[in-house]
Amino acid sequence: MLRSIVRCASVIALATVFVHAVQAEDKLPRAASIATNPQGSLFYSVGSAFAKVLSGALPTNVNVRPFTGPTVFIPMLHGGELAFGLNNLVDGYMYYNGVKPWRQFAGVRLVTPVFRLYGSMIVRGDSGIATIADAKGKRIAADYRAHLISRFSTQALIASAGLSLKDFREVPVASHSHGIRALIEGRVDIAYGAVGPPVVREANAALPGGIRFLPVGPKHKAMHEFLPGVGVEKVRAGFFGGIIKDPTDLVTNDVYLVSGKTVADDLVYATTKAIWEKIDDLKKAHRALRAKLSHEWMVQSVVTIPYHRAAIRYFKEQGAWTEAADKNHRALLARQNQPH
Repeated sequence: MLRSIVRCASVIALATVFVHAVQAEDKLPRAASIATNPQGSLFYSVGSAFAKVLSGALPTNVNVRPFTGPTVFIPMLHGGELAFGLNNLVDGYMYYNGVKPWRQFAGVRLVTPVFRLYGSMIVRGDSGIATIADAKGKRIAADYRAHLISRFSTQALIASAGLSLKDFREVPVASHSHGIRALIEGRVDIAYGAVGPPVVREANAALPGGIRFLPVGPKHKAMHEFLPGVGVEKVRAGFFGGIIKDPTDLVTNDVYLVSGKTVADDLVYATTKAIWEKIDDLKKAHRALRAKLSHEWMVQSVVTIPYHRAAIRYFKEQGAWTEAADKNHRALLARQNQPH
């Protein structure tokens, strides 16, 4: 009799868990989008990797929606029109705090940091230009009206060499990809380039002598006026599939998977859980995710926008949420007079 009661209780418990799981899945949307930069960009290819892995782990069909740049899709995330997006920590700092030229979008929330972006100014390999200072007076890709991080990166990097845009001939472009294509087409002599995007690999293959990543200049502190929170890291010879041939100082900028505070908790929670559980699959899906993405790296104490409450709930359940992360999160919310 006792065995029958225990067996019956076990069946009921399992059934309850199953019903809760089904109910949780029923609350998830049939489709959700990850906003990225244009096709050909690193963010697009990383977003595609996330979409593939998440679609296999969730009952939701996750797709990639490319935009000209974050100035287009961040307002949509803020307003809850999109579920997710890929964006960097510098943009996050600026739009969360309303630092010009960004308008304030304090409704954007962090799900998890995902990878580290490396970049610098690039030139043709046969240009004879070896440092940023060597390019003074040359044609430079500028403006980046739809991709402000490329504008700020350009200003920061030339400031590291003690220069400003006045020391160059500016050629307006819309985005990072447009700037690289202008270099390929010979319309500019120097442009900001990130490590990883297919369009940068394309430039290396298309140009005689390939491309050269120029080292960050010696005035690192001068960069922080334009890129608060970034660092400088010396990468090894052979980095980026051999495109970087010598040890080179590059600027670093972490990239976030972001959402909006009005996006449903169930979706953000399920997505955070799927990333946590499928982290090895994500690393296999894209090389940019292999260097940094880990359970430990998902919870950071120096991020520039607050975490989404549903992501925090999942991290707490895993015992991963830290006192330092919580302190930073609460400080960010308090700065904009938002509830905890």
